[in-house]
Amino acid sequence: MSDDRRGNSMDEGGTGRDTGTDCALGDYLPAFAHPTEPFLVWFAVHEGGVVTRQEYTRGGLWCMARQAAGVLERQGLEPGERFLLCFGGNHPADLAFRLAAVMTGTVPVTVNWQADNAAQLQFKRQCTQARMAVTAGSFAQREELCDLPCFCVDDLAQNPPPADSSIAAGPAGVNDEYGCYGISKATVHDPRIIIFTSGTTGRPKGVLLTYDNYRTNRATFEQFLDVTPDMDLALFVVNPLHHTNSTAMTDWAMRRPKTHLYLLERYTTPYWRLLTETVEAGHARLVAPAVSRHFDFLETLARDRRLPVDRERLISACGRVDFLIGSAPVGPTTVERIVRWSGRAPTVRFGSTETCLQVIGIPACMTERQRLDAFRSGWRHRCNGEPQPGYFVGRPHPPHTEVRVVRAIDRTHPGFMVDCAPGEPGYLVTRGGHVMAGYVDDRQATATVMHEDWYLGLQDIGFALTDPGDGELNYYWMSRDAALLIRGGANYACDQINTELAAFLTGEFGVPSEYFDLAVVGLKVNSEHEDACCVTIELLGTDGEALRERLTAEFCAAARRTVSKGARPDFLRFGAIPRNFKGAVQLPELKQQFSHWLNHKADGPTGNT
Repeated sequence: MSDDRRGNSMDEGGTGRDTGTDCALGDYLPAFAHPTEPFLVWFAVHEGGVVTRQEYTRGGLWCMARQAAGVLERQGLEPGERFLLCFGGNHPADLAFRLAAVMTGTVPVTVNWQADNAAQLQFKRQCTQARMAVTAGSFAQREELCDLPCFCVDDLAQNPPPADSSIAAGPAGVNDEYGCYGISKATVHDPRIIIFTSGTTGRPKGVLLTYDNYRTNRATFEQFLDVTPDMDLALFVVNPLHHTNSTAMTDWAMRRPKTHLYLLERYTTPYWRLLTETVEAGHARLVAPAVSRHFDFLETLARDRRLPVDRERLISACGRVDFLIGSAPVGPTTVERIVRWSGRAPTVRFGSTETCLQVIGIPACMTERQRLDAFRSGWRHRCNGEPQPGYFVGRPHPPHTEVRVVRAIDRTHPGFMVDCAPGEPGYLVTRGGHVMAGYVDDRQATATVMHEDWYLGLQDIGFALTDPGDGELNYYWMSRDAALLIRGGANYACDQINTELAAFLTGEFGVPSEYFDLAVVGLKVNSEHEDACCVTIELLGTDGEALRERLTAEFCAAARRTVSKGARPDFLRFGAIPRNFKGAVQLPELKQQFSHWLNHKADGPTGNT
């Protein structure tokens, strides 16, 4: 990486973008023009589930950010240099240091307080060459930072603002106590933040997101949620700030006037009471990012009669909330639950860290009937006469995001970047101002996922269907971190094949599901264009060897007579199935293992087992 991080930081990702001269702070100043306006409510969670409330005005957060900028300045951080955000829960000081980064041109790096171990923490530090860490008392691994300069946010109130008065003292026209207008040391094309991927496809990678990316993020959300400039908007945020979701939401709040931010330290049972009370406070519009599991928890609370608020009161409040659902498939059960608790179909969104959160979403302009019909069309979808269900995730947001479904993202494949027909499964790819600048210190990884302006790294399987109501394309998600198996000119999702063959193994051979694991990969064994269906079974039961002998003799032939065309197995091997900490199959490793096995079979790759 170049030592001139501000001027050359975009080059490390290999995107070739030029730095500009627009002041990044200019995107945030209008939101802080009225310092006495209420802005942030923070709900802190204490022992026994007790929740306390702390409020901040716009000016209050601005002053806190100025103090944070003073900390960064006295530590000697230069524009473009990085610092770690090491918190143990959502915290106002986290936002203050993110705003301080705009003032100083420095770059925060998020640390996953839920999953990062000592080795991952050191890896992120070394990968980003972080100069210091900002910590809170709740961060469990503070001792791992002993040789890195650290600042505990518990001491922030005792720290003065920057000595350099040119560092964004305050918006023009505000009271003297907030200072005069200064010039930020960051431009809109500079890095805004570094967020690491979860590592589901290998080692976590640091994603370099720019101010331009977050400018696009704001425009995207206001377009597809139909948020008008004069609207009184509230955001109710509970997802961890170290994720791209809450990062994007809180950055939006700090860019937009007339926006109130409600930040929960972490998810807890009182969430539903706090949400109800916030709705009843009377905001014109309240958006609550959520995941399907939040409604699973709600069902459990209701079943166990532990709801923290009256049921009818909660239902009334949920009916006035725009729940923005992401991170997992939204199937019939989740849709039914959300409709039952809110009276409305959910607003689903889809994206990734590399796309600054947002790629596709269900637009506000779609009617309730359109949404429910679109969900059902995906659940019932068939391709080539066989079930290929998908989950409705919405539409792209022109001109900010563009999406295609293509047959292959492998540059050596004849179907590379060839568009799929409506209903045909393929790989989702995207381009637009939301796409990252690149991976930190990894040109090769960046080049691998970029083709011209298109981002190929989603590795999500989906398809598109024409909406009969307005003729627009609706997009559907099928599986994540999976692959397609291509045969007979058609694409089949490996996850779908896994499900079908596992059900066959249980039904035909009587093997309980807890006694085996099964995963499929597609490999070109006897054809340059057709994939062989290569099945790995990991036997977990005590009678594995006896069962292995029978499966070796009968499984492939029996399955070919019974299962759908796309799931007919060509090869069967036995062995451990590599999975990551989330349980997803590590496909590159499994493909490598299967290829090695094929090359060392006694009868060579042309024979079937």
